[in-house]
Amino acid sequence: MNVETRVGPRLSVLRKLGLANLVNTERMDIAAAHEALVRRQAVPERIHTDGLIVDVPAGVYHPLPDSSSEFFIRNIKGMNPNLVAKTLEIGAGCGIISLFIAANWTSRTVATDISPIAVQATLDNARLNNLNLTAYQSDLFEEIEEIGFDLIIFNTPMIDKNPENDIEKFSLCDPNGRITESYLRQARHHLSKDGLIIFSICNNSAYEVLDSVDLDYSIVGLELAYSGFWRAIVGARN
Repeated sequence: MNVETRVGPRLSVLRKLGLANLVNTERMDIAAAHEALVRRQAVPERIHTDGLIVDVPAGVYHPLPDSSSEFFIRNIKGMNPNLVAKTLEIGAGCGIISLFIAANWTSRTVATDISPIAVQATLDNARLNNLNLTAYQSDLFEEIEEIGFDLIIFNTPMIDKNPENDIEKFSLCDPNGRITESYLRQARHHLSKDGLIIFSICNNSAYEVLDSVDLDYSIVGLELAYSGFWRAIVGARN
């Protein structure tokens, strides 16, 4: 779909989210920042953040201070943990979001990822921080039989771009929003009655796919950054 034919659907979604008068539908040139992120993720790193020590293997998303992982955690800190008995994270990467929840909430915490390297990193980091959680490999909800989650989280790959390497494929790119759309269609069947699905979008996401999945959407978090770049955490309920 070309840019011109996407403007209408994108504006429709922004209106539903209450953002149409605050942000625009235009994409941004983030090539330089994106390439720098890919290079940094090509090497392993130990990160100290939010009271946790996290070892991140090469090729797994790095939860740096300005990362979308930290964006999620800042907003999760504002949630009421007493309302969340069971949490599921899709695409957990090194596990930082699930680790934060396991460290600070009493919620049963389940973390999954399509990458076996990421799953092992999550388990290793749980042991490193003396935390209890469940982690296993799954392509979205393919291996998830459990239902009734009060909170389902996916720090969605946000860039609408065909991946050119494994780092882009597994943590950064969602061409035509196919991953986001599939996540939303499946997540609703694993949610508790009053549960909440959260995921991320930005200027360069194919967020127009939200219009194809009939859920009740709202903004959970919003950041307006450099030169008009914006990103949001969207909540969805059945």
